[in-house]
Amino acid sequence: MTKRNLDDLRREIDAIDDQIHDLLLKRWETVRHVAEAKGASMRLPIRPAREAAMLRRLAARHRGPFPFAALARMWHEMIAAFTMLQARYSIAVLANAQEHALWDLARDQFGSQVPMTAYPTQRDALAQLFEGRHDVAVLPMPREGEEDPWWVSLAGAEAPKIVMRIPFAGVGSVRGQMQDALAVAHLALEPTGSDRTLIVVETKEPVSRTGLNAILQRANLLPRFTASAHRDDGWYHLIELGDFVEVGDRRLELIDVRDVVRGVSIVGAYAEILGREDMAAPDALEAPKAPDQDTAIPPDPERPDAS
Repeated sequence: MTKRNLDDLRREIDAIDDQIHDLLLKRWETVRHVAEAKGASMRLPIRPAREAAMLRRLAARHRGPFPFAALARMWHEMIAAFTMLQARYSIAVLANAQEHALWDLARDQFGSQVPMTAYPTQRDALAQLFEGRHDVAVLPMPREGEEDPWWVSLAGAEAPKIVMRIPFAGVGSVRGQMQDALAVAHLALEPTGSDRTLIVVETKEPVSRTGLNAILQRANLLPRFTASAHRDDGWYHLIELGDFVEVGDRRLELIDVRDVVRGVSIVGAYAEILGREDMAAPDALEAPKAPDQDTAIPPDPERPDAS
């Protein structure tokens, strides 16, 4: 290839970059009109369901070798920046000497411009949300056998709800052991067409997972995940349902509450995350190998544990 041809190609790339920049500026003008239409009623501007639908649409039309996970990361950054221009918000994240991955996942999801603060325990991070000091809390996926599970606090009628599962479209490099996270916020739950709902079932006495699944299946609900916790006032069971279920859904009314179940609360819902097949990664290109869990990733000066 001659130098002249190479220079022409570089000018073409520069012209494409200018077009992308112009479209981003034009996009902001449209977003600004959306913000004006929402008016003062817009307390927290993030829309997890809308963002999920947007990325699914892009994944369906994606072509070529450019990794969709990288494209999704660019879109997360763009959406977060435009959202911050509409209204400022901040995030509380569980991050301490043992937990680094959630900070990395939250930064990848919410972008580099959104203020994030690390808290040493799940309870500390969630308390910031309840007390109004932050607008979103990013917490680990619940696990069976936890001593003080954070999700029990979401069963109240006025409590915030789980609104997002992270990562939605692939994961980048994270420090420590990779685990999915959940974002909690005071937002109305919205369906996307492919969702999971989280409910907490309170029982008067211990119930086996088999027994609890049978109760839910008789109500035409499809349980997909269970964690449980015991408090002085009863037993709590976190159930993941493979569908969008909202308050007033007749299936919840069909749950047999006479003998065993004391109450049922919807504590969140989130869009089904994209799988590798959804992101249409080219078969000809091998995905980069993820670092071993024992391999240290250099600290990032923006992250809370950096020296």
